[in-house]
Amino acid sequence: MTVILRENVQKLILVRHSLPEKIVGVPAKEWHLSAEGRYRSHLLAQKLANYQPAIIATSTEPKAIETAQIIAQKFDKSVEVVGGLHEHDRSNLSFVEEKKFIETLAAFFATPDELVMGLETATQAYQRFQQAVENIIAKTPNGDVIIVTHGTVMTLFIANFTAEEPFHFWQQLENPMAIVLPLPDFKSLEMITIKSRQIDV
Repeated sequence: MTVILRENVQKLILVRHSLPEKIVGVPAKEWHLSAEGRYRSHLLAQKLANYQPAIIATSTEPKAIETAQIIAQKFDKSVEVVGGLHEHDRSNLSFVEEKKFIETLAAFFATPDELVMGLETATQAYQRFQQAVENIIAKTPNGDVIIVTHGTVMTLFIANFTAEEPFHFWQQLENPMAIVLPLPDFKSLEMITIKSRQIDV
């Protein structure tokens, strides 16, 4: 679903971090961007050039901070690292094979009040993330709000305000991509993706 938003509407732009360099034995929350991930971040920054962010916030995770820094360069702005924007807490899990991870994540979305994986239920992760987002919006009365974060918590937030089915929506996400939601009701969305290696000019 793509909705063209009016220019004078303040927007929340949720950005999923770019492609990390996955290192077995290193927790995902400590991963940094790969060279391709940095390149893709520049592509996404180009796609966001027409927005007017008053703040660019990011989670505490390196791959999100690095994505935010590249986007911020486009707007000549600083980056604000904010607690509560991190991914669903899976810090107690070791590296999980992709097929098993996807199967478990489907159950995570389907049973939000059960502790299916990690240290948070889906409901707990959503509530923590929502509060952090609301705090940022509350202190930003004018201009767009860019928040660089993670796929699972983005999905939980968006599914709460739209008709999107969480697991199906999560499967559509790319590294990186942006979801644009109008404030204050979040009732429609626009998806901004990187479709090629050609920078728009």
